[in-house]
Parts: sequence; C-alpha cells; structure tokens
Amino acid sequence: MNGTNLAATAADGRDFYAMAGILALAGAGGLLASRLRQPVLVAYIVVGIAVGPFGTGWVNPGEQLEVLARLGIAVLLFLVGLKLDVHLIRQTGPVALATGLGQIVFTSVVGFVIALLLGLEPVTAGYVAVALTFSSTIIIVKLLSDKRELEELHGRIAIGFLIVQDIVVIAMMIGITAVGSRRTQGLAAEVAWTVGKGVLLLVGAAVAARVVLPRVLSAASRSSEVLMLAGVAWAVALAAGSDAMGFSSEIGAFIAGIAVASTPFREAMSARLV
Repeated sequence: MNGTNLAATAADGRDFYAMAGILALAGAGGLLASRLRQPVLVAYIVVGIAVGPFGTGWVNPGEQLEVLARLGIAVLLFLVGLKLDVHLIRQTGPVALATGLGQIVFTSVVGFVIALLLGLEPVTAGYVAVALTFSSTIIIVKLLSDKRELEELHGRIAIGFLIVQDIVVIAMMIGITAVGSRRTQGLAAEVAWTVGKGVLLLVGAAVAARVVLPRVLSAASRSSEVLMLAGVAWAVALAAGSDAMGFSSEIGAFIAGIAVASTPFREAMSARLV
C-alpha cells in the first residue's frame, strides 16, 4: 500500500512539474506573439501542439483535459453573450442570417462539386462540403475579444454569422446521416424533433431570465465571488443541457450569456469574468 501511495505521489509530482512547464511555455509564447503583434491565440495553439501527443507528449488526451477544455469554451461563449444586448441582436440578426446562409449555401455547393470531381462518393462529398463550410467559433470569438471588437458592428455580425452556422450544421448533419443510412422517411420527424428541442431550450432560457435569474443573482450579488460563481454555474449548466439535447455546448453557453445580459448584473459579472 505504501509503495502504491508513493507511486501515486510521484506521478502527481510529475504532472505538477509538467503543468508548470506548459504554463511557462504558454506565457513565453504569448509574450513573443504580442511583441510580434500577432494574436496570442496562435502562440497558444503552437504551444499546445508542441506539448501534445504530436510533439513532446507532455500532455495526452484524457477525460480531465476534455473537461477543462469544454469548461473554458463555455465560459468564453458565456462572456460573449454577456456583451450582446438583445436589441442589438435584433438589429444585426437579419444581416447575420442572410450572410450566414448565403455563405453556407455557396461554400457547400462549391465544396460538394469539387469533392465529386475528385472521385468521392456523394455521401462522402457531402461530409467534405459540410467540413469546408463552417468556421471555428472559438478562434474567431477569441480574436475579436483580444482586439476588443466584440461590441463593434462587424463583431456583432460575425458572432451572429457563427451562431447561424452552428445551428445550420446540426440540420445538415441530420440530413446527411439520414441519406447515408437510407432513413429519408424519418427525416422530417427528426428535423421536427430537433426544432422542438431548440425551441424548448430558448423558451427555458427566456423563462429563467425573467423569473429565476433575477432573484438568484440578486441574492448572490452580496458577494462578488459568489456572483461570478453563480454566473459560471449557469453558463456550464445550460451548455451541458444544450449538449444533452444534441446541440453544441457553445450555443447553450452563448444563450446563457444573453439571458444574463438582460439583468442588472450584466456589467458586474462581465467585469469579474474578464
């Protein structure tokens, strides 16, 4: 038993030293990127590749790493939602919808045709077209945040653009899966079920924003730390609920931020999280 405890302690010590080294490399990479006037996110990605399985192998994929990554993504998208006013979303919504759908249709059609010309099967070409269509929400949001352009007009349109992409990709993947498995007869029911779950998610968030959140956040506002913790808990909870419904966790966290943005505690929570 003592030998087992010593081995576990040594392993924990190695993990601690590895984490210290990774943080030091990330800090040095971020400093170098800022000196070169480049996005620090690029430096973080390079450091991540260097210490990951394809580099030195300091970090290997695991459950704990996955949880940390998803938690960070949820908090980032929650913060983005906090900065967006519902009235501004109504103003930029039609523009984001038109440009988002237009880009998706154009890119997917061109990608599908190119994939067919390369000799791929129609279903495979469909997956390739979908992969070429969509952008990385996290990277773009982080770049806009670093440049402090989230609240600018082009920043709001870009965020709306990305949310439209995230929603459309769900519908497209349902269609491709149904065609690939020859389940076209149940496609309409599956799409209707997905739309119903989306409406349920939005209605639940709206009810919470009007009835539950003001009371909970009012009680939590007596301590700034508790207020921040309550906001993060709400963001992660809605992100988990969105993921359980078959949507991306990013959408849930983003909706959670918008729900809190309509409360008087928006600025206090945003300042603490930033």
